[in-house]
Amino acid sequence: MDIVYRYDPYRPMTARLLENAEAAIDNLRRGHQRYATIVTQVHRELAGDQAPGQVVIPADPLTLGLPPWAGSPPVQTPFALVLGCSDARVPIERIFDQSPNDLFVIRVAGNVLGVECLGSIDYAVSQLAASLKLVVVLGHSTCGAVSAAVDSYLAPKDYASIAFTHALRSLIDRIQVAVRGAATALERVAGAGVTRHPGYRGALVEATVYLNAAITAYDVRREVDRLVAGGPGPRVVHGVFDLVRQRVSARPPAAEADGGPPEPVFADVPDSPDEFAELGTELAQIIADRRLDPTETADRPG
Repeated sequence: MDIVYRYDPYRPMTARLLENAEAAIDNLRRGHQRYATIVTQVHRELAGDQAPGQVVIPADPLTLGLPPWAGSPPVQTPFALVLGCSDARVPIERIFDQSPNDLFVIRVAGNVLGVECLGSIDYAVSQLAASLKLVVVLGHSTCGAVSAAVDSYLAPKDYASIAFTHALRSLIDRIQVAVRGAATALERVAGAGVTRHPGYRGALVEATVYLNAAITAYDVRREVDRLVAGGPGPRVVHGVFDLVRQRVSARPPAAEADGGPPEPVFADVPDSPDEFAELGTELAQIIADRRLDPTETADRPG
């Protein structure tokens, strides 16, 4: 398959200035759909189900992030800030099909919110307010940092291996609230015996990934609200990139096979502890229905 970026020097260049958060979300959604279309086409071609095709993407110096004139740098005008994980399998600009200068990207393992991340967010919200309309917290499936936090929760005696490494301990500790919330939700949905199910760890990791993104987004929104002091500021949303499905969605897939209406790409941040509890229950129910077959009763190892 050929992916062609085509530049027409005679086509007028139009600066991209998005009016509001809804326009920013729509831009990311449409870009992600383009990415998903390419992924689907590549998979079909590799399986021999489709002849090689061509995808043509119109481009110009502005959409490529290039300075419009030689000798001058482009002005920084991102329309969205994305706080994502450092995982190399989650190329944020690519999965949303965005060009340089479209996204202000912050990446840290586990998409957790530390002091340095807050500093970058403060800078973007304060200095790039003219263009910045949206803040996205993006988790991803099978996250290594989340998995480590889950394992330290399930086997506290093994926590000693990281207890004396301040940086790693700080990273794992920031995810523990999400782990405990996900564990409570799974027990609420499937009963206390769910911890003995062979699929429990996988279900707990998946639920924690989604809940961790929502909790981080809640903290980010508080910081944004503080910075704008009641004035208009960027909207804060969250979502998760599924490495298998190569899709971003606000909720886990309800079944292994695609089908039915597509899930929203992003979700707004819960406003209260009750809303977080409702979110946890919703996530746990979706994941338990897919992962925790009640006929499988073997004890969880360890």
